[in-house]
Formats: sequence, C-alpha cells, structure tokens
Amino acid sequence: MELTLLLPLLGVPAAPTLSLHPQKQEYFPGDTVEIKCSAPPSVDRVGGFQYYSNMGKAISVLASSRRSHTYNVNLTGPEAGGSYQCSYWIGQDHSWNRSSGSDAVLIRVKDFPPRPALSVDPPSRAVSEGIPLLITCTAPVSAGERRFHFYKDGAKLVPGDVGSVVSTTESRPGSMTLSIPRAGPHNAGEFTCAYEENVSGRWILSLRSLAVNVTVTARGHSWARELAVGGSFFTINGLIFLISHLCMKGKGSKEEHTNGSDPFRSDYYSVPAVLATGQSGHSATAKANHVSSPMPQPHRNNEYKEEV
Repeated sequence: MELTLLLPLLGVPAAPTLSLHPQKQEYFPGDTVEIKCSAPPSVDRVGGFQYYSNMGKAISVLASSRRSHTYNVNLTGPEAGGSYQCSYWIGQDHSWNRSSGSDAVLIRVKDFPPRPALSVDPPSRAVSEGIPLLITCTAPVSAGERRFHFYKDGAKLVPGDVGSVVSTTESRPGSMTLSIPRAGPHNAGEFTCAYEENVSGRWILSLRSLAVNVTVTARGHSWARELAVGGSFFTINGLIFLISHLCMKGKGSKEEHTNGSDPFRSDYYSVPAVLATGQSGHSATAKANHVSSPMPQPHRNNEYKEEV
C-alpha cells in the first residue's frame, strides 16, 4: 500500500519545536531574529513548514533540509513582534498531513523613541532669498545621549559636505539647529528631522518629525512689489493735491472777477422810476425799486413814463 493512502490512518503528526536566535527579553527596532522550526526525530522527511503569529502573519515554505527550517524575521518595529508558532507537513502534492502547532514563543520589540518637534525661523516658513534660514529639531526631555538627522524632501542632509554652507549647532540640550546663512531657491521644500538615542550601547532611531514646508521668494520680486505699492500711494496723493490746487485757484479767479468795477458784469441793475403828469392834471406815481434786468437797455428819453 502506498504511503499517501496510509497518511489519514496515521493521525496528526507530532508537533515540532520552535527556537529563537538570539534569545532576548526585548528586541530593538531593526533587529533580525532567527526562528527555527524542527520536526521530531521520528519523522523521516518533511515536505514543508508554516510559520504564523497572532498578529495575522503566516508564511509557508518548502523544507530546506529533511527535518528543520530557519526563518529570518526583520523586526521593523513593535508591529513585527507577537506570539509565533510553526507546524510542518509530510506527503506530496495534494496528499499531505499537517502536524499540530508548536509551542508559542513571544517576541517583544521595543518601541521607537518619541517623535521630535521641528520649528522654523522665520515662523512664517517663508523666507526671502539671501536671508538666513534656521531649522531646529527638538527631542523630548531625556537624559539620554542623542544624534540628530535632518531630511529634505525625504533625502538625508549631510552638513559639512564639500561645497556645502549648511551647518548644525546644538542650540540647547536636546535640540539641534540646521543653519542656512543665505537661503536660495534650492533650499525650498519639505523638511523633517529625527534623532538617534543611545540605549544600552545601541543607537535607536526615532520616528521622524511632522513635515514642515519652507518656501523661498525671490528678493527682487519683493522689492518690485514694494516699489509698486509705494509708487501708487504717492501717485494718488499727488493727483489729490493737484485737483485741490486747481479747484482753489478757479474759485479765487471767480471772486476776483465778481468784485470788479465793470458795471456790465453786475448780475442785477436798478432802474429808477420817474413820476409823470398826464393831461388831466392828475399824477400817478410809478415805483420800480430794484427791478432786475440782466443788462440795462438804452431808451430815447432815458426815462420810463406811465400814462394815466
């Protein structure tokens, strides 16, 4: 009888053993740990192994030897830790029998150092070309030794490189300032920072700070804008002064002509009334006090008569 027909009758294969190397109470982010799954000596040959954790990870691999396999786990952060187990199977193709799971092993991964804070001077995060730009990275309060790193658009900045004018100084304990003496268009972009903390002789990199966007404006454009605003102000005030001056001058000229001695420039002319006697011997009086006329008209007898 073939082996594939006997497998269902043999029951579940014995559980394997799972071991870690190196063994630690707690691992750091960036560590690599070896997980070795070994079938019992009674098993002649293993077809493959499966690794899985309570974090939802699972991977199946073919056996690299007759009875054991080693799987390397890269601990990128706390999410890579958890409780791990393994199992194996025997048989070929679709005729296989899987063993029960091994005892669980716990992998603890230390959390990253806290995220630093990033600040910019000027606080507006907008700097004119040629003006100094200061970017400060501040870590949480701690007595640990630190090393700071700055990044622009995701790429690490290396102060002190040949031809570079960028430098860093420790402004106060727990902080570092990136100094750019004369900002230029190439200094605009997204800045972040991080730090390494010395933990038991190991340098552990923190999470990166929140990104800060810095813009650099051309200085000539700023001058032109200020000149245009100032020029407009003086132009408007000059026009107001000129219009006021012309209005005052026109008013003065009108008053001068009004007060002149020319009688024909008067708006009103008083016409005297003359008393005339009719043929009946009765007299009539005509009054024409302040009769308005735009212009006195000459008469033959130079008087007005009223007949009765």
